[in-house]
Formats: sequence, structure tokens, C-alpha cells
Amino acid sequence: MTWTVKPTYLNSPQMVPFSLGSHIRIYNAEKKWTIHKDITCKKLRWTVSDIALSPDQRYLAYSSLSPIVHMVDIQNGMRESHANITQVHEGLEFSNDDDGFSFAIFSVKFSKDGRELVVGNNNESICIYDIGSNKVTERIHAHSADVNAVTFADEGSDVLYSGSDDSLCKVWDRRCNKRGKRVGVLTGHLDGITFIDSRGDGHYFISNCKDQTIKLWDIRKMSSTVKDCTPKAYEWDYRWMTYPSEARYFKHPYDQSLSTFRGHSVLRTLIRCYFSPIHSTGQRYIYTGSSDQCVYIYDVATGKIVEKLRWHGSIIRDCSWHPYFPTLVSSSWDGYLVRWEATEDDKDPSMLKTGKQRMHPEGYTFSFVF
Repeated sequence: MTWTVKPTYLNSPQMVPFSLGSHIRIYNAEKKWTIHKDITCKKLRWTVSDIALSPDQRYLAYSSLSPIVHMVDIQNGMRESHANITQVHEGLEFSNDDDGFSFAIFSVKFSKDGRELVVGNNNESICIYDIGSNKVTERIHAHSADVNAVTFADEGSDVLYSGSDDSLCKVWDRRCNKRGKRVGVLTGHLDGITFIDSRGDGHYFISNCKDQTIKLWDIRKMSSTVKDCTPKAYEWDYRWMTYPSEARYFKHPYDQSLSTFRGHSVLRTLIRCYFSPIHSTGQRYIYTGSSDQCVYIYDVATGKIVEKLRWHGSIIRDCSWHPYFPTLVSSSWDGYLVRWEATEDDKDPSMLKTGKQRMHPEGYTFSFVF
């Protein structure tokens, strides 16, 4: 499989690299990637930590390192609006009187029916907010450290996955008699979890970690108790240090994961990872940003790196593969948002025009054109 790289950037670097932005821009992929909304965020603490789009694509929720999640109606009669003078940023309060310290939200997700929001936070907990009743309905003390990642398992809203700086992935079922009690734990990582993505089938999910790996999990292999491993023989801080070379291939003695994916780098920020889209790829791949300025694409079955997409000049925190079009977008600390487009033949880009979503047996060729 061959790959060519000619990036198309969607915006020029309007901010200094490593600066903290306060804008969320929504691009219309069906209108030549024009900006549909340019939202100026309100009452941020430090920066935007996460965003989530409601299933009906009407509302966008964004969090900061604060106890408030803001919701914005991004449809607004489907009128394009580059200024948000009239937009209402509804603030949803997640802290309570018992929180005696600064409450920071790292992860926010809508339920599949759009009626609830779930967040992970530095209070070592998971909080679930009922949008209709306008209040937090559940608080689960989930971990022994910051909860960096939380998501729903499938189309239902009963099963949740969470990941924490305590190195554990946990499974929660809201139908259990003992509300707030985990139904299982998955061990195998050796450091803090930065992100979780569910395959959407109620069985499999992946996690990105500061131990420089992605792991694939099957919740049918989970345990009811935590299996401790030998304490780390190294000290480091991922925010400013490089990963210790001697720790790169340490293994957890009770690793419950199905597969481990290595090659990318998780430093400085909570880098995300995802399954590729089911409609165009059958979720055959896992892809992630990386602190070494590349997008990595792994084959789920073999664990091998299919390709490293290079162009950015700094850390790639997040990337997104279009659910139907053969298009991937990456965002970086260099201030650029870059679109990568895939065709089976560099000389015949008709696939992008017809919208056919067929995966070539050997994979796509990604071509990037100005």
C-alpha cells in the first residue's frame, strides 16, 4: 500500500503554537469545508478540555477545567453564523457543596438518546446529568485518581466505560441493584489512561495511555477485583518529560487486554484514539494522534502500523475520520487543522465525488491536495 502526502489545511495558524484557544469552529463537509459556526466559548478555565455533539447534531456541549459544561444550539435554524452574539451558552453545573476544591472536567459525552451528559473529572468521579430535569442525577466515586475518559458502551445508556490516571479501565452498569458499584475492572495499562473509544457493540473498546500504548479490550474478560502489579521502577511526568526508555516494554503481569498497539507517543496532553468508521472501513483500523507530530493508523487484526501520516509541526492531540467520506481531519498544537483525503488511486479521485465507500482489500491510498 502506497501513501502520498500533500496536505490541505482548513485554517491558517491564527494562534501561537501551544497557546490556549477559546474558539470552537464547526466546518460543513458538504459545502467545501466552509465554517458553519465559529463559537466563542464563555467562562473558560484554562482552555476547552472536551466537546461533544448530540446525536441529533443540534447541540454542542463543551467543557473546561471547571465544574460547568456549556451547551450551545448549533443549528439555529440552519443559518450559518460566524459570530455568536445571539447564541445562548446554557451552563450545566456539575459540582456540589461537598466539593471543597477546584472541580475540573476532562471528558464529556452525550448519551445515545441525547437526554443525558456524562463527565469524568478530577474529583475521581463520574457524574451523569439529566438535561430534561436540569440536574446531576448520579455521582459515582469511580477511581482513585483523575477520571480522564468516560463514554457509553453502546446505543443504550446503561453501560459506561471509564479510564483514569490510576491506570485502570472500569465498566459500570446503571441497571445493577447497587448503583455506583462497578461491575468489572480491566487491568493491563501501567500508567494513566488518556482516552477511551467504544466500538459500539457493548463488548469491545480501546484505550490510549501514558504508557505509550493503545489496548483493545473485551469486557467479557473483565475481573471483579483489581489485580495489582509490581510498582513502577521509574518516576516521570508526561507533561514535560520524555518516556523512560527502560519502561517502554514493561508488561503488566495480569494484562487482560486482547491486543496492544505500540509506535505512537503520548506526551504533554490527553491524546485521543478511535476505531475507524464502520460504514467505510468495517472498523478495521485504529487511529490516533501522537506527540511526534504524526497520525498513526493501526490494523486491528495484526496490530501493525498501516501508515504514519506526516505533515504537522507539533503534537497532534486529536483527529477524526469522517463516518462516510474517505476523509480524515487532524488538529495540532501548530495551530493547523489539516484534511487528509483517501482514494484508491491517486489519479482517479472520483471516489470522493460519488461518495462510494468501498474499502480496497489492501487499504486506501491517502492523497492530500491543495
